[in-house]
Amino acid sequence: MNAEVRAGTWAERLFSFVQQYPGVHLREIRRRLQIPIGTLDYHLYRLGRQGLIAVRFQGGYKCCYPAVSETTRAPIPEGQQMLLALLRQPVPRAILLQLYLEGVCSPAQLSEAIDTTGPNLSYFLKRLELTGVLARDGQGATRSVRLVDPKQIHMVLLLFPPLPEGAVDRFLRFWSELHP
Repeated sequence: MNAEVRAGTWAERLFSFVQQYPGVHLREIRRRLQIPIGTLDYHLYRLGRQGLIAVRFQGGYKCCYPAVSETTRAPIPEGQQMLLALLRQPVPRAILLQLYLEGVCSPAQLSEAIDTTGPNLSYFLKRLELTGVLARDGQGATRSVRLVDPKQIHMVLLLFPPLPEGAVDRFLRFWSELHP
């Protein structure tokens, strides 16, 4: 297989993946598509220059978005881009989904529900609060966490599918269930 065909195939796979899963970050694309990082950077640059993909730094990650979403036939608004970037990360996604499904809860309940440590939860709650996605009310034992706009979460979840769970993800979940 010559390099041109292979490069074209990678660019097509990359563009299709970003269309399907907007907000996905660079390392996740690399992991899922198994594209060497240099090749991935090159194709992101090329697709960006062609006006097909936009790359933004959000929350310490290089996140990729289609210039025009296949789902909405329009550019993805900035607020939805930020939310998508969060929903593509495991712990923020778990926090947001738990609050979306169960409503207001205490940090202790949230930590137990998503199976994370207190310091890890605190770190992500601060990040999510700074983005305006959630709010923490009260102090000490009466502290609660809530979504600021659950309808926005609902809309983004309906418009854009989550990343499929891979074999490694299933194995890690299975392994953690064996060794509590």
